[in-house]
Amino acid sequence: MPATDSPPTIAFDGAVLGAGPITGVAGSFMTTLRAYAARTTARWVLLTPRSVEAPDIPGVEVVDGPSGRWRRQGLLAATLRKLGASLLHCPIAAIPLRAPCPVIATIHDLPWMADLPASEPGRGALDRFAVRLAARRAAAILTPTEASAADLVRFLGPRVRPRIAVVPHGVASVSSPADDEELDGPFLVLGDDRPRKNRARIEAAHDLARRRTKELPDLRFVGPGSEYLIEADKLTTLRRSRALLQLSLHEGFGIPVVEAFAHGVPVLCSSIPSLIEVADGAALHVDPTSVDAMAAAMVRIHQSADLRRALRAAGTKRAAALTPEDSAAGWQAAHARILTTPELAEA
Repeated sequence: MPATDSPPTIAFDGAVLGAGPITGVAGSFMTTLRAYAARTTARWVLLTPRSVEAPDIPGVEVVDGPSGRWRRQGLLAATLRKLGASLLHCPIAAIPLRAPCPVIATIHDLPWMADLPASEPGRGALDRFAVRLAARRAAAILTPTEASAADLVRFLGPRVRPRIAVVPHGVASVSSPADDEELDGPFLVLGDDRPRKNRARIEAAHDLARRRTKELPDLRFVGPGSEYLIEADKLTTLRRSRALLQLSLHEGFGIPVVEAFAHGVPVLCSSIPSLIEVADGAALHVDPTSVDAMAAAMVRIHQSADLRRALRAAGTKRAAALTPEDSAAGWQAAHARILTTPELAEA
């Protein structure tokens, strides 16, 4: 870390912003970065690929960062040195092999720890190497759930636990959640078509549920591999849906669940540890490997206005505890811990 009396310089690695539409991890990163900018007194810069338009964040200082896996490894250290960076914050697991300052890595999930098809992306040798490198080199590791933290400890061993900080993703608050009368659209699934998203079983469950209840709403998939909507249209669609279905086989967090909570939309989701943790009693849970159980839950959530009303009330309360401001506070706590603890700064 540079020896200076000036305020620390926090560099944020924005390489993730050049990987396509800003959704999911990239969207959460930007949402929290806006909240961080509103509350920090440190100098902070955002390193972005040259192809990325500068984000509309008050006070943002954008610096061209190297793009491409190998070019980034070769040039990022020089960029950080030129900036006099006190800390590099990476919103993904991939951190530079060398850096002139402490580094924070963010590990959202470990898909190889789950029982997923071999075709699931993110299970390869490079992905595991990135996590192992973060375990060796990062001063701190952020992860969005205790479930992911437990996977990290199982994969890397107990020595990594003191450097893990659980910082949940946050979703912007909504001034007026949808009314129950508005929720007459289809069952909505938000996300891509990776095997972990369980689309084939969801479709089979919906077909079975419709055979049991002919007036059951349609099923709509929105996301890569099906239908793409810009953020505003996605949220409009969400606010009209009968319920959000997040019936994944594996998740690190499940941002759509909290988006649905914030907008007053009932949620039916998997009974996997991360989603049970995120929902905290505000969703209806079901075994994502059981087509029959998912079908029965779809029928139940459609037919019971009382259930939808209870889920909506619990969801809006839960969303109030998962805001970008809370996430930004978690970032700041991690930054302060590293910058004031010499043994961490030298990791």
